[in-house]
Amino acid sequence: MTRTAASGTGHGPRRSLLLLAIASSGFLGPSGNPPDTRFNDPLVPDTILTIPSGPTLILEAAAGIPAMGIRVSVPLDPVWPAAARMLVEQALDRAGNRAAAIGAEVWGGIQDGRIVFHAIGDARDSDELAWVIRLLTAEPGTIGTAAAISRERARLDQLAETPRGRLLLEMESRVTGTGAGNTLPAARAADVHAMWQRSHARDRMRIFVLGDLSLPWVLADLSRIGAPPRSAPEAPYLPEPVRLSFPESPLYSWSAAAFTLGPAHDPPVLAAAAALRAGLRGIAAANAAVTVLDGPADGSGWIGITARATRSREADAALNSALELLTEEGLDAWWAQGAAIARSDFLAAAATPGGWMELSDRYFSADGTTSARTALNRLSALRRQDLAPVVESFRSTLFHPRLDG
Repeated sequence: MTRTAASGTGHGPRRSLLLLAIASSGFLGPSGNPPDTRFNDPLVPDTILTIPSGPTLILEAAAGIPAMGIRVSVPLDPVWPAAARMLVEQALDRAGNRAAAIGAEVWGGIQDGRIVFHAIGDARDSDELAWVIRLLTAEPGTIGTAAAISRERARLDQLAETPRGRLLLEMESRVTGTGAGNTLPAARAADVHAMWQRSHARDRMRIFVLGDLSLPWVLADLSRIGAPPRSAPEAPYLPEPVRLSFPESPLYSWSAAAFTLGPAHDPPVLAAAAALRAGLRGIAAANAAVTVLDGPADGSGWIGITARATRSREADAALNSALELLTEEGLDAWWAQGAAIARSDFLAAAATPGGWMELSDRYFSADGTTSARTALNRLSALRRQDLAPVVESFRSTLFHPRLDG
């Protein structure tokens, strides 16, 4: 198992086998296209159950697939990515050995403004996979929290040492509402535990199950995980922010911008973000290096662009060329290509167990009015007029942080 501080990731040795099982089972049709069926759409869950004082269960039978997957999704409440990263690190530490023992893939991180975990493995290991999920969602321990706090502070210090890291801190400060990017909440063990009690309450959980499993098994093994429901949730809380020290960066001049195009996974935003990246590969920035950075995974869709050059006017010129792509005229040349890339990425994700659960979670609605199918249909029907709200969001949120000390 490996892990990244920003989002978390892990891979088991059976991953290639699982992908082969999905591809060969008809989960998606030839060339990555959904099979033509009116009654068994793989992008629409088979069953949605809401348990009183318990989680919402979203089930997809996926008959004939020898693999199974379980995903738990809870709200990031309060919106405090640092505390969520600490919860995720401890969860992966608890569950990693158990997952490795059965060759399962385990993953944890922040996606779309939620804390999420998944475990994917052989369907014959269903009881062990449920055990892994219980470990992932268990109450954090004091010792593990102390170590996670130390790692998080080291991460913040490392980000503060580079201009691109400072841009990420600036975007995170916009998400948490703590002001300038050199001040972010400082965590204590009690704060992390309080976040677990609030976010992991059973009645706030979504649990996605992909596999040919009986409903009694699902209810018995998964309906009581997490923290007990809270009758009167407390108001969101953030501790006092800690101030970070930003060293000077005298070797280069930096120019930067941050903005959001809209909710991160709204289909027009997906297409526009892909169009932006495609357009940047097509422009020549003389004597400058231009980089696109994704912001915090809170669902708000923050994006950063940096331009680095030996002279400030060259960095400014490169950044301005990049930002010119985010007009209706600039995006128009890359819009069709961006939409095609977004659709291709969507279908590639839907063809894997983890991707199916991620998409189902991302586009979930309790009443079933939206689903991954709804999003894919919209991606396939984008028009030029869908650019307007994306460009307006860019204009209204654009800001230029200073990164060079």
